[in-house]
Amino acid sequence: MNASNLLFRRQFLMTPLNCPSLDHWNRAAHGNFNVYAHPDTGLTTVTSAKCIRQATLIGYMIDPGNPKRTNADLLNDLLYRSGSVDDVADLLHPIAGRFVLILNIRGDHFIFHDPCGLRSVFYTRYRGQAHFGSQPTLFECVMPIRKSHRYYEFKVSGYARRAEPWLPSGYSLYEDIYHLIPNHRLQVSSLEQVRYWPVRKLQGKSLHQGVQEAADLLKKIIEAGNERFPLALPLTSGWDSRLLLAACRDIAHDIYFYTLQYGRLKTSSSDIKIPVKLLRSLGFKHHLIDCRKDADPDFSRLYRKTYQPHESWEKMAWGMVETYPSDRVCVKGNGSEICRCFYYKSGRHEPIVSAEQLVETREGWEQLPFVHKQFSTWFTKTASAIGDLNIDILDLFYWEHRMGSWQAQYQLEWDIVQETFTPYSHRGLIEAMLGVSALYRCDPDYLLYKNMWEVLWPDVLRQPINPPSTLKAKTTARLIDFLNIIGIKDPVRRVYREYKGAKA
Repeated sequence: MNASNLLFRRQFLMTPLNCPSLDHWNRAAHGNFNVYAHPDTGLTTVTSAKCIRQATLIGYMIDPGNPKRTNADLLNDLLYRSGSVDDVADLLHPIAGRFVLILNIRGDHFIFHDPCGLRSVFYTRYRGQAHFGSQPTLFECVMPIRKSHRYYEFKVSGYARRAEPWLPSGYSLYEDIYHLIPNHRLQVSSLEQVRYWPVRKLQGKSLHQGVQEAADLLKKIIEAGNERFPLALPLTSGWDSRLLLAACRDIAHDIYFYTLQYGRLKTSSSDIKIPVKLLRSLGFKHHLIDCRKDADPDFSRLYRKTYQPHESWEKMAWGMVETYPSDRVCVKGNGSEICRCFYYKSGRHEPIVSAEQLVETREGWEQLPFVHKQFSTWFTKTASAIGDLNIDILDLFYWEHRMGSWQAQYQLEWDIVQETFTPYSHRGLIEAMLGVSALYRCDPDYLLYKNMWEVLWPDVLRQPINPPSTLKAKTTARLIDFLNIIGIKDPVRRVYREYKGAKA
């Protein structure tokens, strides 16, 4: 195990200072800043002919419409086509990937990241100078950091002892260290976050239009990723990975398919046996990765230097260290839930008129005053910004907080074992799916998804989606099916969520 390579793997630091402890990382100058990027993280910089403007990319970008274009090609296009910072959002609209983009435009610096903010950006000002990085503890390379009152409130709360105790986007548990929220850009001179999406009304689509557009785009995104990297696709019995599999029809022979066995999962569990049966019926090999062993102590010490590590995620990462093919980029199914009415399963909900309704979506948040404060700020600004733009605030809430914080932290921690590619983190794809009525995107039918499967690869439906695994669950499912048939839906949503194991 090469400790120097695993520590802060695939992360970055942007600072006006020299950082001798990161001299073994790749380094680029951007204006007055030094950009340090771990050797396993792409670092690309392009400067205009007159050195007036500069673009630096940490990570990677993919253009589904032109899959052979490199990071440098895409940066050059951004540099020469953008006349102002407002142009950048439109130019990034068709781009997939996991990246941080730093631009020097008209004498100031601006930072953007991928649509779901999956390559995190934290920032602070110390002794009058701004610093930026992928996580707060990395700032210790150039400055001292202090735990804030939020840290101690969180640690003594019951919520801290929950599984995966994620917190909202926008701030950290450290003093004066903040976090860039998805759909926002950061102006370096003022350290001000500015929302750049949505800016226009979301175009409504019929079910047929949404299916055709989203299916075609998802297929192109995944095939473009396959053009860039060798891919690995983790499969469960769920909706999101199954739709990714359907979009892989023409490239499935190139892909490494696997499932993680962790926690109480057995080989007889649906999330394992269904991928095995399905891939066998399609003629592809399935790999099972055992993630139930305790991590090696040396690995654990390295892992726990990441920001707020999760014990269950650590054990899973250790399982992958031993087995996962390190040359492959993992295709993640997260982000799809933005379009699956995660916080309003029936496709309908009462008007969201206060931040307290957002706090109530996660048990334990009510114990944390700083969560109330953060959501109050976000809700006030967001409700005003989206107005009548045809965007449901709960979909945006999932996007900017659950994806931008929970999933981004997940991917940050697992950077120690794998690079990730999330096809659903694509603004055009999200818009195409959100444009379809929520009544076609909600459970239990998810007609948008079922119709996309039919268009892409009907054979992936040879096995059921998320079948109930216990007698109680099966009985509940039959009851719900009966009530749905006779037209009674909304009153049983809580029961439905219980048997599915969904957590708000």
